[in-house]
Amino acid sequence: MKKFLMLAIAASMVASCSSDDNSSDTNTETKDGYISSLKDPDYDVSNLKGKINADIILPAGNYTLTGRLIVVDGATLTVSPGAKFIATATAGTAATSISVEVLRGGKINAVGTVAAPIVFTSANKKPGDWMGVFLCGKATLVNAATGTRDGSFTQTTELGDELYGGNDDADSSGHLEYVEIAYAGARVNATKEGNNLSLYAQGTGTILKNLFLHDGSDDNIEFFGGRVNVENALVVNSADDTFDWCLGWTGTAKNIIEVREAAFTDITNGSGMMEGDGGFADLASTPAVTTNLSNPTFTNLSVGVYNANGVDSGSTSGAAYALRAGFTFRTGCKITIQNAKVIWGAAAANPVNGLIKFNDGTGSALAANVNISINYSGIDFRGLSGVTTTADSPNPGANYNLNGAYPAYLIGDFQKLVFNATANTGADKSVFAWTNYDFATKAPGLF
Repeated sequence: MKKFLMLAIAASMVASCSSDDNSSDTNTETKDGYISSLKDPDYDVSNLKGKINADIILPAGNYTLTGRLIVVDGATLTVSPGAKFIATATAGTAATSISVEVLRGGKINAVGTVAAPIVFTSANKKPGDWMGVFLCGKATLVNAATGTRDGSFTQTTELGDELYGGNDDADSSGHLEYVEIAYAGARVNATKEGNNLSLYAQGTGTILKNLFLHDGSDDNIEFFGGRVNVENALVVNSADDTFDWCLGWTGTAKNIIEVREAAFTDITNGSGMMEGDGGFADLASTPAVTTNLSNPTFTNLSVGVYNANGVDSGSTSGAAYALRAGFTFRTGCKITIQNAKVIWGAAAANPVNGLIKFNDGTGSALAANVNISINYSGIDFRGLSGVTTTADSPNPGANYNLNGAYPAYLIGDFQKLVFNATANTGADKSVFAWTNYDFATKAPGLF
């Protein structure tokens, strides 16, 4: 009996040293910051953070995000329908340390359903509670200084200095569908901040469909170059820009709804419903190089603005701002918007630079490639008391079909700029029934 007892004790000691982490032979039962399975000691649904370095499937249920959850190169995180990720921080430094990130070569497959969407949110439910979802890919970026797009130009993310960019325009960082992301956009400083969804050099292999993004402290969605497309996105309440892009994004956006609700008062200086840049912060060359810059196409777009006044909650000064413009396109940006319906609510404040602004000190939009057709309802911003507008904020009702030289042009130089296109009906809101968004109350007149 003693012999058998000693053998049993020895066997149990060997079993206690078996790996649940990175080796099948050795295990120290200590946390190392990596998550390789659901049995890993670093995997904790109530304290979820760390680097995922294996293919893992997370079941439905609630997960508390307490730090950076990073999917590394070669790993795939699959999220089951009905999973909900809740960031714990409320503001400040703690908020900037919580995110969901996919590095180049990693993937996230978060595919929910109509009945069981996947949610990334915060416990506090305030804009800026956490950093948001970051996807880093290997698609091409434009080097605005040279106009090249050969895969040699790369950049690093605002959070974590992670590399993005490359030469694979078909690259995939995974699949997001029936996904809600909210209350992100925490700021590191005046120039570094998160978004609800940050798309760094995403290729056409990344699938983005049926998204509900809302209440972001910076942009709700931002494209940093790449070729990725998005379809069926409801984007509500952004302190900065609702849609933002730069570094040569040339994808498509189909069936998009943007709303700034009357009760949403968080705002930053320079906010708008769209901000499109061809390069990055400026054209970075003299004379300006305008090849290979951003050129997205929006089809079936509905935009409703019901309050453009607000206070910068992320600033200690508490500065008050209005929207810079409804839409801003600059730095060599090209843009096509088809079948758009835009409503500027009667109670909404006037933007500083009119409905559409096509230039600023960083460089103008590329006039010969601006194609916009809008069914517009709202006030004529030009000439109103207290509103400073430029020559490139056109009167609703005008129809411009002329070409002109870049960058010196007037509104008559645009390839196509049509207002009051009454045949335009905008987006189909029925595909967003899964979000339970109250369009009738929060977006009156838009549909």
